[in-house]
Amino acid sequence: MAIRNLRYPFDEARSEFVAFLQSQGWPTTLLWLSRDRITGFRNVHWVFRPEELTSDEPSRIFYERVRRGASSIRLDGLTCVDGRTLAYVHDWGRDSRLLNFGVHLRPGTVHFVRSSIEWSLRCLASRLRGESTFLKETAITPTSDQSRLQIGSAAG
Repeated sequence: MAIRNLRYPFDEARSEFVAFLQSQGWPTTLLWLSRDRITGFRNVHWVFRPEELTSDEPSRIFYERVRRGASSIRLDGLTCVDGRTLAYVHDWGRDSRLLNFGVHLRPGTVHFVRSSIEWSLRCLASRLRGESTFLKETAITPTSDQSRLQIGSAAG
């Protein structure tokens, strides 16, 4: 028996996610987080210049790449930044072809970093101490650099 694909194209999924956020009392304007813009140790995370994460294109590319496979996809709200939801696409894994939405009710401590020097030091410290379980176990959009994602999609 074939498993039915219950994952919408990105634009439709984003619209459904926004409606979900509104039902949960979260802001409906989105900032799109990628793995290269978050680091952390234990339950404390740092996000580099979240206000710059306005383009959904890297998340769209990642979402559609995951959607071509059998994995489930989850769109999550991590925290709020200046009246906007910091969201991410999560390759949930498993051969179930589902689409889920969620918000972190207790995201731990999330700090925002604006200095490149501080960001480099935070990343180094996290690597030396061992990154958070959330970051080790959550497959999210790997980079905010759209051109690197497109190169990766052509190769794989």
